[in-house]
Amino acid sequence: MQDLKKDNTKEGPRSSQLSKGRERFLAHVVEHGFEVGRRTAEDFVRHFPPTLIMEGLKDQAKLRAEILVQATGVKEKVAIKKSWESCADDLQIALDEGETNASAVMKIFQLDDRVRYLDHKLLWAYVTEGEFWKISPSRQKEYAAAKSHMAFMLARALEDKLVTHADIVEGITVEELASRLPKSELGKIIKGALECGKRNAPFTETDLLLSMPPDVLVNYMPLFQVWDAIIEPKIALEHGYTNKKKGDKSEKAPEVATDFAVPPLPQSPGLSSPQGSVPLPSLDEPPVTASEEDLNAFLPPTSRGVDAKDDGKSRPKTPPPPLPATAKAVEDPSTWSQEFDEDTEFVDAADLLDEEPTINSKGGIGGKETVI
Repeated sequence: MQDLKKDNTKEGPRSSQLSKGRERFLAHVVEHGFEVGRRTAEDFVRHFPPTLIMEGLKDQAKLRAEILVQATGVKEKVAIKKSWESCADDLQIALDEGETNASAVMKIFQLDDRVRYLDHKLLWAYVTEGEFWKISPSRQKEYAAAKSHMAFMLARALEDKLVTHADIVEGITVEELASRLPKSELGKIIKGALECGKRNAPFTETDLLLSMPPDVLVNYMPLFQVWDAIIEPKIALEHGYTNKKKGDKSEKAPEVATDFAVPPLPQSPGLSSPQGSVPLPSLDEPPVTASEEDLNAFLPPTSRGVDAKDDGKSRPKTPPPPLPATAKAVEDPSTWSQEFDEDTEFVDAADLLDEEPTINSKGGIGGKETVI
């Protein structure tokens, strides 16, 4: 088995041989994170435990066996016959028991193979963990590593043709450069422009960045601004390393359900339902209307309908409730008439005792005046 104190593992190439620029860029950025101390082998294995590594290599039996042989001491003939699940278990046990470590695994699992066989979005999430572009300058060591890493990203993106010089200048803007660069750097740019003029050549964004390369640019520009203006929109999003934009949530908004399940209703002791739920009525069926008998159940006894054929026999003989004692009709004095007929005579109480009617008026009884 491999002696961890004396590592005999042959280190692979430090330069990517991948054919696509976006793959080379990612391979170099992952490797550069180790070189500047931003990332460690332990960080990588935390993001890509043996299960993810071996699943990525499920069709690469030889590479799986190579990692297992050098990291755990398993015989090659045995290792090459193992399934990727078994290889993952063995490697995890070796890590847990201290028979190997993350650094040994990373030396075997080379930079191009990481990009060939692992998910690129997961690799980018590993690279950007911790949001290094937001590190405060007061944390000098970490900030220096962050600046170096960002300058490397810009340089590699230009070399691998993921962005152009014009993309970088457009992202930062000339106005921002003029406001942040010191006179010494602005002087270099002006000098370069004058030299182009002497040659009758245009002064382009390429000439500007030759006077101010990425490692100089990050010294004067806020790292978060470089990230927001160039790295995220023109590299990460443009080349498919991530689908998230700044401010986006990690989860999508929940979709509105179109099918609603009816929750089961509590059952009465005497009732049962085979499905335990009430089916929804179909829209094609006519609506169910309540019968008169059903409605009568909700009406007071004296208001229920009576069938004409039963001659009122079915009507309950319950009398209506009496009015309250205080509910007397009260006359409104304002409605009383204050006008009387000029011929109207009032009846004297004594006249009511006479046998003959003497109540009087011009008409009297029978229309004739009665003389007392």
